[in-house]
Amino acid sequence: MDKDLIGKINVKRQAMVLKKYKPDIIFLQEIDMYTKRAYNKNQLYTLSKYTDLNYRAMGTNIKYENGFYGDGIISKFPIEYSANYLSPLTNTSHEQRGILCNKVSFGNIKINVFSVHMSTFEDERILTSKELLRIIAKINKDEPIIIGGDFNVGIKKIGNHKYLHEPKEKYEEYEILKEKLKSIENTKNTWFSPDGNGCIDSFFYSKHLELIKYKVIESKISDHYPIYAEFLI
Repeated sequence: MDKDLIGKINVKRQAMVLKKYKPDIIFLQEIDMYTKRAYNKNQLYTLSKYTDLNYRAMGTNIKYENGFYGDGIISKFPIEYSANYLSPLTNTSHEQRGILCNKVSFGNIKINVFSVHMSTFEDERILTSKELLRIIAKINKDEPIIIGGDFNVGIKKIGNHKYLHEPKEKYEEYEILKEKLKSIENTKNTWFSPDGNGCIDSFFYSKHLELIKYKVIESKISDHYPIYAEFLI
């Protein structure tokens, strides 16, 4: 979470903005559960309550301020299975990130949804992309896969809670994932800070899925714009 937004985030307002789009599944990053800065509240439960999406799963990446911090999924449909994989680190002093994997049931259809929050270090992002391919290689080829989140491509850490975005024509992290998956082709900035802006949030999905449409939701409910994507399953 951006340090300038601590104490200013209104989770109920975030939920009400997202609810307008009638989502079936919401991919969440930087979720606090019972931390002091979140006033000892369960943010995942609050988002679930106000979006009317009753199924939820949390992937805890670190313990923080007497609580937990990580990624989440909330869903209109039952979550049959959930597992959190810790992302590879090249230095133990770096923040631990995660890959939250869930199997959601749409009747007879099973869909695998991943909420990811990649590192602010490029080498770790590359390793995480490779880890994602290793994980999805074990999934039944007939089961759809959607990966959504904050990929932090082009981000460079320049200090405590300070980051710059250095855009490239191609990102190795994305090129690795594109070996097996398709992606939305968004070029609009999705992250905003006093130090810089960047297009760092995205969706990747199985090649046999059809993307109907997507939209960057230009509502400053955090330091990231949400992305809405609609798929034909």
